[in-house]
Amino acid sequence: MILTTEDFLLAAKRAEISALKQLLVSSGLVTRVTDLIHELQRERGLSNIYLVSHGQRFASQRLDELNATEQAEHVFREALSLLDLEGDSPASARLFSALAFVLHCLDELPALRVRVSEQLLTAAENTRLFNRIISGLLSVVFEAADIASDPDITRALVAMFNFVQGKEYSGQERAWGVIGFTAGEFTKKQQERIKTLQDAQHRCFDIFASLTQALPADQWRQAESSEATIELNKLRNMIARFRRSDTLPTAISEVWYQLSTHRIDQMQAIEKELASELLHLCQQKIAQAEKDLHLHHNHIRELTDIEELPLSALSSLPNSVSESDKLTVTPGFNTKLASSISELVQRQAEHLERMSDELRQARQALDERKLIEKAKGLLMQNQGINEEEAYRQIRQAAMDNKKRIVEVASNIISVSEMLQLGSSKSDLLE
Repeated sequence: MILTTEDFLLAAKRAEISALKQLLVSSGLVTRVTDLIHELQRERGLSNIYLVSHGQRFASQRLDELNATEQAEHVFREALSLLDLEGDSPASARLFSALAFVLHCLDELPALRVRVSEQLLTAAENTRLFNRIISGLLSVVFEAADIASDPDITRALVAMFNFVQGKEYSGQERAWGVIGFTAGEFTKKQQERIKTLQDAQHRCFDIFASLTQALPADQWRQAESSEATIELNKLRNMIARFRRSDTLPTAISEVWYQLSTHRIDQMQAIEKELASELLHLCQQKIAQAEKDLHLHHNHIRELTDIEELPLSALSSLPNSVSESDKLTVTPGFNTKLASSISELVQRQAEHLERMSDELRQARQALDERKLIEKAKGLLMQNQGINEEEAYRQIRQAAMDNKKRIVEVASNIISVSEMLQLGSSKSDLLE
């Protein structure tokens, strides 16, 4: 069978529908991921208070939260069964790799909980281990955004990723704040870590606000101007001003936890709104694409059924010399069908070009994050520092040189590549 232009036009639209349906599945998974992250964040905070107080505080609340986290994990694992594991694109490979890491971490979670119950690790160690699991889940959201091919859905996923990432930085701030207030003091390192987490939140929420719809952005502004957040900022200032000679009442730890939790719970409400909008957007896109496919199919069929009178040899001759450059049509050729197919092809090409431009713009925040993550990795490898210190150095360099963080990250990568190139040339000369 010889395939025609019409066959490929319809196949292109069916492929678009298939991709959108996969995006719907991925978006559904993202909502389950954000639910699980939220419960893990709560468990991390309650476990820290339990550890710092040597099991005297929040024991029953922690046990209740374990049940909530386990339920969220069960729903998350169920959502994995809807994924198409036959996907062979590089983007799918990265998503599946992130999921494999997450499942490995979740399999280790029961042993971690036993260690917490038996007071066999510190709150700082507990925080780092929970951060590892949550970081893996955030990578799933990132890869889901990276795999998206529709600009509107990509934009919604990138907005959600940055909001969830900012919420995670808020959760880490809560965790380290609990440790310091419960101990009655903050080390210089803890103060710097909390300040870095606050700056990282601002960066994430700024990107979110620039990409999201008006309603979620407005909800976030209201949350940040709430009375609870104002009180939280007072405690943040207390941390920033703390000196070794100061004393802090340990009871403040519960106030800090309650205010931080209230703010994070407000974020979860916005998360749910973002998730609902994302799924609705995917369903709208699928419905529109299926409608377009139906219209294309019917239009082509109707035009194919039209019988045109064959053109005679005389009628195909030009009326004048000036018309000699016009298209000469073969007798019996269906000009209406040819014209319609040409228009469909043109519209499809324009549609793809427009989507490509919009997708490039929507992916800018993802591409910038990749640069920042790569730069952080290089600093961690070359200087033997942790992720927070690497980000602090990049942020400080950006402030000192009045540049964007991504510009500093790009410079770090360029210098590293130049040094590697120089080293390679030296090896060749030897």
